[in-house]
Amino acid sequence: MSKLKNITSTKKKPSVKKVLTDGWVNILSGLGTPGKDRNTASEILWQRTLRSDADALFAADDIGGKIAKTVPFDGCREGITWKVPDNDNPDEMNETFKFLDGEFERLQVWEKFNWAWTMARVYGGSACFVSVDDGKNLDEPLVASQVRKVNALHVIDMWQLTVTSSDLFNEISNPLFGTPEFYRFSNDSGIVINQDDLLIHHSRLIRFDGEKLPTRLFVRNNYWHDSIYTRLHNAIRNYTTSHDTIATIISEVNQPVFKIEGLSEAVSQDEDELVVKRLGIINLLRSTLRAVVLDKEDDFQFMQTAVQGVPELVELSKARLVAATEIPHTRLLGESAGGGLGDTGKSELTDYYDVVAAMQETELRSPINELKSLIFAQTELNMAEPEGLTFEFNPLFQQDQKKLIETRKIQADIDSIYLTQGVYDSFEVAGNRFGKGEFSFETSLEMDESRKPELKPEPDNEGD
Repeated sequence: MSKLKNITSTKKKPSVKKVLTDGWVNILSGLGTPGKDRNTASEILWQRTLRSDADALFAADDIGGKIAKTVPFDGCREGITWKVPDNDNPDEMNETFKFLDGEFERLQVWEKFNWAWTMARVYGGSACFVSVDDGKNLDEPLVASQVRKVNALHVIDMWQLTVTSSDLFNEISNPLFGTPEFYRFSNDSGIVINQDDLLIHHSRLIRFDGEKLPTRLFVRNNYWHDSIYTRLHNAIRNYTTSHDTIATIISEVNQPVFKIEGLSEAVSQDEDELVVKRLGIINLLRSTLRAVVLDKEDDFQFMQTAVQGVPELVELSKARLVAATEIPHTRLLGESAGGGLGDTGKSELTDYYDVVAAMQETELRSPINELKSLIFAQTELNMAEPEGLTFEFNPLFQQDQKKLIETRKIQADIDSIYLTQGVYDSFEVAGNRFGKGEFSFETSLEMDESRKPELKPEPDNEGD
């Protein structure tokens, strides 16, 4: 007995692996416990979207293509309005604005920017190559003062622009530290060019990025950001699968059922070809005679497939897709969350346009300013850029005529109050409302000493 005790005392106890987790853990039910709760085996992984997958989702899936195109289209469709504050010569400025609009039309700026932004969302990045006549090589910096003419814009997706670590700005004091100084153009378009591998300086490209990645993933993705499909893949797949399932259910909602005398015996004797032939004849007669012809002992009936709960599941897949894309039902699917285009749908659309307006500032303002400077730098045109020239994006949400009239009526009532109080005169009202070529709600006044009201003297102690 003592011998057994000695043996057991020298035996090592098995080590217990401790697992530390955050969240609720229930030992009895297994909730949150590794090995018992299947959810603990789930992991979050990031993996770049392959070019072939992005191609297929954009070109072959209707929802995938619409998700990629909707935001850039809405961001570019209304264009911009050029402005110069404190404009003393409106006629001259109008000629300048017409010149700029003409150059944007010649270069197809909005079409190119729309496509570049779309390709950035599809693949993770793209660029507009600015073709200029400056007598320099493509690997040399683009100097605005040496540009004789801006020829065209060409959109290139990220899969044609490779970057290596040696192509980066590597001085930490440089504002562009960690970003590419050069891009290597790999021609895979099938168009024959002089060189298949060109080194292009970054100043000759207007870059567009997709979904922003943190620095480590940005480096892993070859110094490009991410495709929108990386996050949306499951939502698009589930939405498409749910609708394909409905199509299958509808085609088989009334499933024909044949009861054939001696079926089991025929199958057991390897006479299944006769059974298939017999069923084929019955279906043929159903198609031609629109009648079912059976043997006396046979039977035929339809079994209806249950579809309860399917619409609710489809609505869940819709809601998940809309939440993932941040594009409302009204714009993405042509319906509001309630199934119509009432006040809820309009509210969603207005909120969405506010988001797009914010994206215009981050995605389009810098490219437009960059291109504007190159346009005025063209030595062949000999036109100087006006001081203080800027622009604003035109509104995306268009008010209906009734609402617009009501809003102007409210502004007119406000102007009437200020006119009565002497805050400004009728000439200033006309200039602020209609002096810019279109109705404006903004009011700007020049405040000087001449507009300061005179103060009445206070009465003295004698009552004078």
